[in-house]
Amino acid sequence: MRHWLRLHSIALVGTLKLILQSPLNAILNLLVVGIAVALPLGLYTGVSNLQNLSVRLPTEPQLSVFLQPDISNGDIARQKKRIEGLPGVISVKHISKQSALESLQGNSGMRELLAGLDGNPLPDAFAVQVKLLGDGELEKLALAIKADPAVDTLQQDNDWAKRLASLVALGHESVLTVSVLFGTALLLITANLVRMQILTRLDEIEVSKLIGATDSFIRRPFLYFATLQGLLGGVVGIGVVAIALSRLSKPVESLATLYGEHFTLNLPNAYVLAITLAAVVLVSLLGAVLSVSRQLKVLGG
Repeated sequence: MRHWLRLHSIALVGTLKLILQSPLNAILNLLVVGIAVALPLGLYTGVSNLQNLSVRLPTEPQLSVFLQPDISNGDIARQKKRIEGLPGVISVKHISKQSALESLQGNSGMRELLAGLDGNPLPDAFAVQVKLLGDGELEKLALAIKADPAVDTLQQDNDWAKRLASLVALGHESVLTVSVLFGTALLLITANLVRMQILTRLDEIEVSKLIGATDSFIRRPFLYFATLQGLLGGVVGIGVVAIALSRLSKPVESLATLYGEHFTLNLPNAYVLAITLAAVVLVSLLGAVLSVSRQLKVLGG
């Protein structure tokens, strides 16, 4: 056991010395690996933050029913009772034209525009909360509401939430695709870097084989090199994403405030970051194993 630990400590120390001998090359290599990690991780972070936003959105469909401008109070009450009796309707809230106008006047950007109009141009409306229905059933309900001539237009208010959910689903597929592409690129980058390391130490390797060094002994420093490069490069990638989020957090918070929301960008949790580092190390190790095995086979031939 002591002999095994001694061999590994020698390989680790030799790898650290090799990295410290060329600090500029080591930094450049870490930046390359860090960027390869930061791009898919950054995309995943953006998608996960969008998903957190979509979870906070109302999932029940809501219909906005706008009535004819000249409708009477009696017709409004009749329409409210009629819509409440339709299957799938949970509640119906009447929004009078006066309250809608007062709400718009509370918006500083609309106050001056409305001041130049004669009278109230807004119609009476209903906010109709309905159960979760299939697209066909919801379409039938919408047609039933619009069947009365007193109804002018109807709008389904959660369409944008559905679009956001579809965007999140597309984002997940994009994360998988980008991760595979950059994972392959990382594997090739590591394999090429290890191959260059082998070529620079070719004389040393040949001498080691002549005095009886095993393939495991020769392979071990390069595996440590790939492990350290993958681990440190993954940390650099996480740091890049964290810096990008810190730069974007204030503008995003300001934008959310304009819509009356509170939303902040957050890094993935520690579990996701640990998996990211482990995946980067494994891919780097795989690239090193493939490269070393190929070069040893060439030397052995």
